Amino acid sequence: MATKEELKVLFATGKKPTGDDFTQLIDGVEGPVGPQGPAGVKGTTGAKGDKGDTGVGVKSIALTVDTDGKVTGGTMTLTDDSTAPITVTTA
Repeated sequence: MATKEELKVLFATGKKPTGDDFTQLIDGVEGPVGPQGPAGVKGTTGAKGDKGDTGVGVKSIALTVDTDGKVTGGTMTLTDDSTAPITVTTA
């Protein structure tokens, strides 16, 4: 990427600038970073949002065991009375 001084020389020589020359001028030439400005004034508190939907939790769990007493699975009942299977895997 060309420096600011290199671009000045290019344009001063009378050479026709190319699209790339202009891209470098627009995108690549920046001045030094200045100091950070002071913090702005705190804005006003926004309006309270709408209440969200009621969540669903676990109401109960019923486990299934085999003849050796090992847990092999089960069913969970949720607070909306729906159910979901519980799968047990062994490593």
